[in-house]
Amino acid sequence: MTRQRITNEIRSALEEGIEAMMAAAADRTGAKLPTERELAERFQVTRHAIRQALERLEAKGSLWRHVGRGTFRGRRSEAEPLAADVTDFCSPRHILDARRMVEPSLASLAAVNATPSQIAEIQATCRRCAAARNMDDYEVFDEAFHRAIAQGSGNPLATELFETVNQARKKIVWGAMRRAVLRPDRRAFFSEQHREIVEAIARRDAHAAWQAVMSHMETVAQTYETLRQGEPFIV
Repeated sequence: MTRQRITNEIRSALEEGIEAMMAAAADRTGAKLPTERELAERFQVTRHAIRQALERLEAKGSLWRHVGRGTFRGRRSEAEPLAADVTDFCSPRHILDARRMVEPSLASLAAVNATPSQIAEIQATCRRCAAARNMDDYEVFDEAFHRAIAQGSGNPLATELFETVNQARKKIVWGAMRRAVLRPDRRAFFSEQHREIVEAIARRDAHAAWQAVMSHMETVAQTYETLRQGEPFIV
């Protein structure tokens, strides 16, 4: 059996499993699904695999999603307002600029406000990200790392801003950059920058945390720019 065939079988089984779970949970349109993280744990797959399955099920009309509110069974009701997708008007540069504005401040707040358990989660996701052996695992833990920092900020509105920018990042920037950016050497360099961010947050140094994330954002921006221009990437 080929690897591609196995992959297709797993994808089909995952979609069938999610549809069966939705049917068992509630026999009505509008029932809310568990989060991507909960689904990944339930089906023992990566969040990237869950995200792809949800995208295919949404295209089939089995469910619909609303950033910041969740994923719901059935087709979107006509009464449900369909907000304009801001990503339709964004470029990768817009996303990178937004990350520069949001994420350094979140890290600065986390250095001040994060609880010991939240700092432990930031440290744990940093280690998992550094230990990732493939792009799928790295992507999952990289997202979890930045989300843990946002949650450690203690500001739910700022955390929601992070989620909005993160959704746009995955749609506009990450999809195009993913394979080029996540080579082992670049993953290692990004992981070292993550470690510097964690150390600043753990010692409650808000200014150093802000600077460490800004440095990370500048590296991401440089990476994207060199890829866009077709130039070799040098760190």
